[in-house]
Amino acid sequence: MEFAAEYFQGEEREGFYVQPMMKRAWAVSLDILKEIDAICKRRHIKYYGWYGTLLGAVRHQGFIPWDDDLDLAFLREDYERFQYFARMELPEGWKVMEVGPTLIRVLNTEVIRLDQDFLDRYHGCPLVIGVDIFCLDHLPENTADKEVHLNLFWAVCNLYKHWELFTDDKQWVEKNRWDQLGEIEKLTGCRIDRQQPVKGQLYALADRIAAMYWDAQSDEVANIPWMYQRRHYRFSRSCFDRIIEVPFENTTIPIPEDYDLMCRLIYGDDYRTPIMRAAHDGFKDQIDILREHFKSQGRDLPEWFDMTLE
Repeated sequence: MEFAAEYFQGEEREGFYVQPMMKRAWAVSLDILKEIDAICKRRHIKYYGWYGTLLGAVRHQGFIPWDDDLDLAFLREDYERFQYFARMELPEGWKVMEVGPTLIRVLNTEVIRLDQDFLDRYHGCPLVIGVDIFCLDHLPENTADKEVHLNLFWAVCNLYKHWELFTDDKQWVEKNRWDQLGEIEKLTGCRIDRQQPVKGQLYALADRIAAMYWDAQSDEVANIPWMYQRRHYRFSRSCFDRIIEVPFENTTIPIPEDYDLMCRLIYGDDYRTPIMRAAHDGFKDQIDILREHFKSQGRDLPEWFDMTLE
């Protein structure tokens, strides 16, 4: 994707100063979006700007000034198809990373790189940049069934996330987690192979539970982890039948035509009024790694690479 030189200059947006390196990280995100969009067009897959990206498109015609990344959403059937094709068709060196059940991330690299070829290709940005892709799953019609669905998903997901955590009382931890695993097997009817890594099996089970109403004639969809915490985060399936292309930085992005309803549901009726966040922090860990790298060479981190300055 082509960018004018002035795009990479720091600028104030909505009273917030966006640093030059953040602009470069945004540019890489847009490069990734371009590749995702190309795959989706070739394979007739629908996707949508989502969460902060949806809000940014509607309110700012681009990134929310204090946002760090791009968020997209796919309905389950397209989510599965995209993963299949993306693993074959993304550029060499890119990766589809499974972040958690119902969430993947498309990365342009797996490690921070300072070699000139990499910096030339990615607008002078040495960081690992990713675009988050959320899955929207079908929900059961019955309210009681919705609760069972959500609670079963969360029980499996919670054990998956905490499987390798230990406390001082290791004997209690060992017994407790195996007891929980047995209960999950009873509830789901799925057998977990104790001779194989358990965590990966729990991950796969949680994702299958999220997708268990895939073929249902359901009127609603949701990202299951988000809905577990916020029961109102569910949407009519018909909202995703009609999409529109709207400006986003120097390109466009597809969003649901019913974006106003969705933004009000997620962010409230005053969603068009910006609420400023203090600073970018999504890349803090990577900036710290860079800082330590330069420190080991007896140098300070060049201000050029920093995006955590106050």
